[in-house]
Amino acid sequence: MTKKYQIAGLLLLLCAAQVKAEDAAPAQDAAAPESEAAAVDDSGAATASGAEQTGDGEAADSSDEGYVFGFKNGYLHAALAAKEEWTDNLYNTANNTKENFLTKISPSVWLTLPRRSKKPLQIVADNTAIGGMQYSLPDTDQANELEAYLAGTIDFLAYSEDSDLNHAEGDIDALVQFKPSDPITLQLLDKYTHSQDIFNLAEATSDNDRVYNSNIFGLGAAWYSEDRFSVKGGYRNFLLEYDDVINEFMNRTDNGFDIAAYYEYSDKTNFFVQYQYLMAEYDTKKMADNDNNFFGLGVNWQATVKTTLMAKGGYQQVDYDALPNVKMDDSASSFFFEAQGIWQATYKTSLLLNSKYSIEQSDSAQALSKDVLAFRLALDHRFTERLRGDVNFVYETSDYNQFSGDTRSDDRWYLKPELQFAVNKWLFLNAYCSYDTKDSNYDALDYDTTTIGFGVRGSF
Repeated sequence: MTKKYQIAGLLLLLCAAQVKAEDAAPAQDAAAPESEAAAVDDSGAATASGAEQTGDGEAADSSDEGYVFGFKNGYLHAALAAKEEWTDNLYNTANNTKENFLTKISPSVWLTLPRRSKKPLQIVADNTAIGGMQYSLPDTDQANELEAYLAGTIDFLAYSEDSDLNHAEGDIDALVQFKPSDPITLQLLDKYTHSQDIFNLAEATSDNDRVYNSNIFGLGAAWYSEDRFSVKGGYRNFLLEYDDVINEFMNRTDNGFDIAAYYEYSDKTNFFVQYQYLMAEYDTKKMADNDNNFFGLGVNWQATVKTTLMAKGGYQQVDYDALPNVKMDDSASSFFFEAQGIWQATYKTSLLLNSKYSIEQSDSAQALSKDVLAFRLALDHRFTERLRGDVNFVYETSDYNQFSGDTRSDDRWYLKPELQFAVNKWLFLNAYCSYDTKDSNYDALDYDTTTIGFGVRGSF
């Protein structure tokens, strides 16, 4: 609970700074609507900003100026959002479904140095991914000697079906990059999250909400030579703690490092070879500690200013410590891959793609691990100067390696179309619907859920 109040205190201080700044200077147009800024919806599907920054922090593409979806650069941005949504299956169950109206109030604030028009960083946390990150961070070069970013959000949630479910969630993102000399760049990043797992019989339920706190901390360094070669390395720490004793089997700490060598084939293309080592250590001996080794090859390709692709693949080796009185394999290996791409198809249309396959940590007390294939697709289109739409699609399949030897396989599909209307440059309305379904060989875990929502968001 103390950490929730720390988030609230930080946001109050930053909002106070915003008010003071507005009293002393002309107001800046603030953050973009959620479909333009990097964001993650309830499914975990990411939409990302494609804005490029020049050396002084100005947007490389100013074509948004004059449009209601456009916005100016600024050091500090604040927003307040509210939404009301109805769902026909609050707990994501196969039987005895419960309807619910959810009210969500979300104040947020973020600041950058130098000033920017869009968020420069999006860290998507994932509790079962080793190291805590759902996807790798984008490989970008720093143009300024010093860059800093800090963002905080609180979500206040109120449920009509059961007021005991009412709670607050929040997260804080931080990034500092420093260039002590031309060939060297140093980086520090951190992401703290207070949230709970998604409702379904295998995760959060009405009796066990599975509230957790997680934190991702990273240090990085890069060295660039003058002959097309560069070397990058980093350290990462991930801490995961659940509030209730019944969930303590998932509490763990991950530590590890990665190192990669890059060759700049052209101004738009580089190839790299990467090695990652990450160790998961659990607080209790109900789950097996494990060492993860990744050997990979990859490519970064920037076809145009707003069209980029990263792809890498290789070999993953996992070694497990023995558990008392449990028969289990002491190792596992698999091919892994990851791909990320942003395609600015036209001035009005962009497409985001994320996909991966790897062996992940288990979120079930009956399984040693799970093999996960995830695919995310986000399409954004501007119909008019005031109306835009986006569609998020998610597919994820998880094959659990259960201690009993039985097979558990879950397939999840998620689709969410949304429309956004700009009343003016600081007020936005949105309407959306979503369809979420899971198909498991354990029939009790199946569900079909439909959600309809309306929202309003003001940027200050």
